[in-house]
Amino acid sequence: MEVLLSLLLVLFGLEEPTSQNAFFIPIPSMMAPAAEFGCPNAGTVFTYDVRAANTNRPNRVVAIEQDGLRCWVKSDAWGKYDWFGGFGARLDDEDLAEQKLIADLWPLRVGHSSKASNYNLPSRFSEVEYAVDAYGLAVVPAGKFWAYKIRKDYYWQNRLIRTTTLWWAPSLKYLILQWPEEPGKVSRAGGFNWGLLSVSSG
Repeated sequence: MEVLLSLLLVLFGLEEPTSQNAFFIPIPSMMAPAAEFGCPNAGTVFTYDVRAANTNRPNRVVAIEQDGLRCWVKSDAWGKYDWFGGFGARLDDEDLAEQKLIADLWPLRVGHSSKASNYNLPSRFSEVEYAVDAYGLAVVPAGKFWAYKIRKDYYWQNRLIRTTTLWWAPSLKYLILQWPEEPGKVSRAGGFNWGLLSVSSG
């Protein structure tokens, strides 16, 4: 009931959307388009509703360039780094299994999933699965965007230990929300839980 009330308040302009009350309205999978991989245009500035410790202001991420499946960016909080395939931040040669999972997701199609077993790096989990759960209208602090809902499930010895939800907007070619959760725990905005606050061209 609380979620429904929040959705109605945002839809009617009575409450400002935040990453905490962001919502996603899926469309039937048979109507969902496929999406090819791409990175945001160089110079595009994404601002998220989580503060960078070194600036004490909402974290800004500036798109730099595309290198294959790597989207290079520079953020206030982390400096220069890349998002592999749009979904994996700072993956390196030790993360080849996860890189392959992400690469296999493209082009994005609702219902497509990819899983790797016996993946022991980082050592906190032994299996990871990526799935394209839905396509629909997403509402975040920056506004309304058509987006894909991607789910990352991490397992340890067949037990789910963490799920991260990602909303990727084809119009921006970038993430508009990241939301990690652990079973039985309440997730709050802040840290690695964030939504898009604004976006502008460089």
